[in-house]
Amino acid sequence: MRIGYLVDTNKGDYDQPLPGPEDASATLEAMIQEGILAEQAGFHSIQVPDRHNRAESYFGSPLNLLMILAHETDRVALGAYCLVNTLYHPMHIAEQCAIIDNISKGRLYMTWGRGYHEAYWDEFGIPREHMLGRFLDNVRIIEKALECKGERFDWHSEFYDIRNAMLSPYCYQQPRFPFWGAGQVPAAIERCGDYAEAWTCDPFPILPAVWAQQAGAYRARAEAHGKKPFIVLMRDGWVADNFEQAAREFGTHYVADLRFYCERGILAHHPDLDRPEKITAESVREHIVMGSPEQCRERLEWYHEELGVDYFTFRPRMVSGPSFEATRDQILRFGEEVVQPLHRKYPAIHHPAIPKACRW
Repeated sequence: MRIGYLVDTNKGDYDQPLPGPEDASATLEAMIQEGILAEQAGFHSIQVPDRHNRAESYFGSPLNLLMILAHETDRVALGAYCLVNTLYHPMHIAEQCAIIDNISKGRLYMTWGRGYHEAYWDEFGIPREHMLGRFLDNVRIIEKALECKGERFDWHSEFYDIRNAMLSPYCYQQPRFPFWGAGQVPAAIERCGDYAEAWTCDPFPILPAVWAQQAGAYRARAEAHGKKPFIVLMRDGWVADNFEQAAREFGTHYVADLRFYCERGILAHHPDLDRPEKITAESVREHIVMGSPEQCRERLEWYHEELGVDYFTFRPRMVSGPSFEATRDQILRFGEEVVQPLHRKYPAIHHPAIPKACRW
């Protein structure tokens, strides 16, 4: 088991006013410092989401922050969680990723996602037709560019017309850095077993029966391709002296965020959380890593031992807060009292999903 840290590149509130220059500058710097501090606190990786078209979104492409952190960190793995491939040309992704991988000396992995947010595609002028085909073509081209090692190639398909392409420099890891797959619907989950070394899961509440079906389908597909399955689970949370304190400091932000998604139908399938008024800190405590250090460790171990989760992505700051100051304290405490004890307890992960430089 290993635990990574997600730098949430949203800040403020949904539909807030457009940030001014001073706010933008200070916020971007605070997000960079979060990543640097997460390495110091003992987290195994730093992960960055892909966010656009909203006033609360500050960093845009995860490649921006990952490039900075590749230079400012020494040991942690670095990855997107996730990059929405359909927004970008695959050669641009390959070029930027190869540079990040070289600057970090082989610490990069990337989570690829088709995306779901229509406003993102509209902003970049991407047609919505055949989005799955565009995504899969994108991943194949990235892989080919990374593995060609300086050889030129052409690619002609329904979505891309690439002529005489050459990636320079090629990536530090050979033949390429690890690919993680994103998927929350059955077909997308299974596809992760085809093109990626891992399946990543969102931070929403889990129904055990649904999880068993989804994880089982992914594992079967990965094994059919001769791969050892690897499951990554994102969880939000907060460590404090007890659950009640954590609920006061963080639970209000988590509940507000989950109610936002509930109102948009994301939790319609969950009988206990299908209406906003049902969502409280107490009703979601089984779906969040929140409470005393012992409670947080026990929850992560339950996911690992009962659901077969191999890796965790931890997020302690939502769009509305807590503040950057409180989050910095949380990074240090969660690192010292939750992450480091669990990393000492469980052996390092030697799996193709983890960059070789980061198998500690």
